[in-house]
Amino acid sequence: MSVAQNPTYDADRPVGYWQLIKQNSRFRTLWIAQLISMAGDWFNSVAVLGLVLQLTRSGFGASLVLLASTVPMFFLMPIAGPVADRFDRRTLMILANLFSAVVSLLFILVKTEDMVWLLYVANILLIVSASFFSPASSASIPNIVTRGELFAANALAGASWGVMVMVGSALGGIVSTLLGRDIAFVINALSFLIAAGLIARVEIPSPHVTNQPLSPVKDFIEGMRYLRRYLPALALVGIELGWGFGVGVVVLLSVLGTQVFQAGDAGIGVLYAGRGLGVLMGPFVVPVVAGNDIKKLRRAVWLSFMLAGLGYLIVALAAWNNTLWLAFLGLMVAHFGGGVVWAVGSILLQITTPDRLRGRVLSVNSGLGTLGSGISTLFFGLALQAGSSPMTLAVVGAAIFASWGVFWALMTAGGPFHISKATMVDSEQRVTRTQSAD
Repeated sequence: MSVAQNPTYDADRPVGYWQLIKQNSRFRTLWIAQLISMAGDWFNSVAVLGLVLQLTRSGFGASLVLLASTVPMFFLMPIAGPVADRFDRRTLMILANLFSAVVSLLFILVKTEDMVWLLYVANILLIVSASFFSPASSASIPNIVTRGELFAANALAGASWGVMVMVGSALGGIVSTLLGRDIAFVINALSFLIAAGLIARVEIPSPHVTNQPLSPVKDFIEGMRYLRRYLPALALVGIELGWGFGVGVVVLLSVLGTQVFQAGDAGIGVLYAGRGLGVLMGPFVVPVVAGNDIKKLRRAVWLSFMLAGLGYLIVALAAWNNTLWLAFLGLMVAHFGGGVVWAVGSILLQITTPDRLRGRVLSVNSGLGTLGSGISTLFFGLALQAGSSPMTLAVVGAAIFASWGVFWALMTAGGPFHISKATMVDSEQRVTRTQSAD
């Protein structure tokens, strides 16, 4: 008997993480697929960052890698969101993984500085694929879990990303150092193939509105109109945007690991592992502290931005004292805040957005986040190229996070952007109001 057929089962009752994994086979399979794919991503990321630093001997080169891995998502936002709402989301995720598996092998061809351009192109192609996969995956979660399972599902998704940043980057650094970067690239390609096979086994409901022709501009405008009329959702999108403005500071990690701490690819892996551990912890802690209390969740968001600022001040101190373990600790503190803001923002957007618009809204959320990240990455990369100290730039990053936290707290404390129990109405009420406004 499935949980849905169990007469004692309450679909709205909050469930724990282990209970969710045990009782919901569709979510479990999708979660495992993403876990495997994310592990491969971080094997790839550490190897790519080490390779570009070796070939270009420039922190700006590393920033261009991160830029190529973020900004394209913003430009694809008007297309990817509508596609996720118009077509079968499972098929879209499978095709995206298969495409990524092929692209991942292109990195093996980059051996000299003359071939660095291919490294950037391959990164752009991977983010093109992720631009379609991400909204399809995020929009699918509310369709395969109950309301009571939703918080645990998103917390697990966010924590899993943190686990793979921690474990995948650390193992990726070791594999890249001991066995060579080509092995890391092959492992990444295999991870996409395995993920595609697992997702093919899952039944994932989709809106199924393909009877109407795809009109990306019109469909995208419809999603933006929804955000314009529902300003609390726009404030939630501002969480991802603000985090993006600060997160470009992570370009410092490759420079710190190789040039400040003199630890090579393994040093990059250790620093990214600290980042991942923080992201892992955030989604697990916030439900214990805040539960479903909207007031507490709002407070958790802006406090997490402040915590990120504190974390990067610790990173700056560690760099000045050449202490790798302290930098690890600072990154854990900073990105604990990142795990919290991602989980809270995602859950509230999924709850309040109608299914037929969910892909578009979540695509806008991701796209604006990557735009902020791209601008931030370019800024920090150019600053490194101009000779700015990584320690000074870590302090700048801390100031950006803290400033946005204060801004967001003031913006959502009252007025049209207010985040409260009264403004966080469910999607059925929201779509009714939107349609009546039309």
